[in-house]
Amino acid sequence: MKRILGVLLGLVVAVVVLPPLWFAVFPYEPAPELPPAGKRVLLPGGIGVNVIEAGEGPAVVLIHGLPGSAYDWRTLVPELAERGRRAIAYGRVGYGRSDPRPDDDFTPEATARELNGLLEALELEDTTLVGWSYGGLTALLAAEQDPTRIGRIVLVGTGGPDSPDAKPPELPFLMTVLNSEPVLRWRVAVPPTGVALMTALSDMAFSGGPQPDWWLDGLRGNFDRWETLLAYRGEMAGIPSDTNGAEFAPGALALPVLILHGDDDRLAPIAIGRYLHSIIPGSTLVEIPDGSHMLPITHAPELADRIAAFSVSTTR
Repeated sequence: MKRILGVLLGLVVAVVVLPPLWFAVFPYEPAPELPPAGKRVLLPGGIGVNVIEAGEGPAVVLIHGLPGSAYDWRTLVPELAERGRRAIAYGRVGYGRSDPRPDDDFTPEATARELNGLLEALELEDTTLVGWSYGGLTALLAAEQDPTRIGRIVLVGTGGPDSPDAKPPELPFLMTVLNSEPVLRWRVAVPPTGVALMTALSDMAFSGGPQPDWWLDGLRGNFDRWETLLAYRGEMAGIPSDTNGAEFAPGALALPVLILHGDDDRLAPIAIGRYLHSIIPGSTLVEIPDGSHMLPITHAPELADRIAAFSVSTTR
């Protein structure tokens, strides 16, 4: 028995210790660089976020998901600009080329306060917020905190519960282990493991469909920074797991809301979009046939048409 235990212990040590040593001696190809920084905007608290902007006209602020960065919107930004909109994509705190989070407040409420701070810093009024995935929750909470600069909200593939008695999906135990700090540090030391995870999750996000050449490079570039890994881990753990749907889509929200959701979304199933529509008074739901979770990339022209029309046809 001792011999068997010794062999097992040796195997564990080999699996844990040898790969980092291997890649220390034979480095893996470095992660690609993110695109150049755009405009640095200081939020009221002094933290800086990276802003990519194009076009003139009514402001449309694009809020990426989790993880994500401002560069995830590179397909949609020019489409909105062509339709006479001032498209503003920003990296949430901790992601892309924005500043790392200076504290441990990885809650959706914190991201919402920072979004309102961005609207204030840019002196925007009657803004159309477009929240993608986790960014949809950020937009809803920002409007709940202070709607004075917000004219309307577009939710794209937003997550949450899918019925009155359901809770948001809890973080699986395996994901908790994979995102623990020791495992994160091991993954950083053994880059192919992180690449494999990104590839698998991306395949699910695109519902098995084609992905643009830049997507995985951008994901690797985003995760190349330790602070981004910590932000991702903190936000995953900080998603409320004991709330009801009202806190994800405030029933008293006095703003027009457009919900765009792919009917083949495998990360935030279409049932969530339908439930959000049922509890947000006066909201409009558009189901995109064969649409995955990645609509701003795969269906950019259609989304730009719908967002541009919504941004001028709706008022408070």
